[in-house]
Amino acid sequence: MNAIELLEKAEALRRDCHFGDAINVFREAAAAPDATEEIRRKALASVELIQEINSFVNTDLMNP
Repeated sequence: MNAIELLEKAEALRRDCHFGDAINVFREAAAAPDATEEIRRKALASVELIQEINSFVNTDLMNP
């Protein structure tokens, strides 16, 4: 698969809430030999966003 196909696959995985698989494919897209700077930027930004979402904790809900 080329970098664009990998990016599209990762975005589909993210939409389906398969975050772990999406992160792996985003990283694969960023590391692909044919990846442009824009693809690398989008892929790595998406990884950061998923990690940020997964690490969110609402402390108000934890302390009743």
